[in-house]
Amino acid sequence: CEPMVGAGAVLFDILNTYDMDEVLINDTNAELINLYKIVKSQVELLIENLSILENDYLTRNETQRKEYYYNQRLLFNELITNPNDKNALMRASIFVFLNKTCFNGLYRVNGKGAFNVPIGSYKKPPICDEENLHAVSKALQKAEIVCGDYLLVLEHYAKPGDFIFLDPP
Repeated sequence: CEPMVGAGAVLFDILNTYDMDEVLINDTNAELINLYKIVKSQVELLIENLSILENDYLTRNETQRKEYYYNQRLLFNELITNPNDKNALMRASIFVFLNKTCFNGLYRVNGKGAFNVPIGSYKKPPICDEENLHAVSKALQKAEIVCGDYLLVLEHYAKPGDFIFLDPP
């Protein structure tokens, strides 16, 4: 059980090392949790979207890339104001795109909740890592994925005898 999964480094190391019957991951970042759910259940569609975003981005010059990045950031911010099942795949796709192309892979929002990280200066960022996405999808198949405060997990999901990795930010 990982109540603050973030990037999931410990989670994926454990899942690659041990055969687990039950796994629960949680985070307060709703867009991160949305991404984990999409990777688990719709990895092929996510790969299709990321391949398109990667091709669109990498075939542009530096000025065009900057414009493309900020347009995607604007679209992402519009989508996260009304998250729903219909836009979940697109939000996850743009979330990955922004993570791979923004400054240092940061996820930061302003006081209004809008993603506000500037573009990074990568020459050829790996936006669609198909092999890794398939591996992560496979690893997440036994995972229950929830979004909320870590106390939610500790109070309502964790049971005596569970291994709980609590690594606060």
